Amino acid sequence: MAQWYCFKCKEKMEEGEVSFKYKDLVIPGAVGVKCPKCDAQYLLEEFVLTQVTEGEKMLESK
Repeated sequence: MAQWYCFKCKEKMEEGEVSFKYKDLVIPGAVGVKCPKCDAQYLLEEFVLTQVTEGEKMLESK
């Protein structure tokens, strides 16, 4: 994985589980990076392109 740095505080981001919100649903256990200082969280592109896109299609079809 490429090394990521927090935009806000310039700390080195740590890979791990993050949570995200989609249409009032909080989804825990997503793969992403997190700042140990300010707790900023970002999803990794691969996770978004596979898991999030697939889940979004399922939710939108209902």
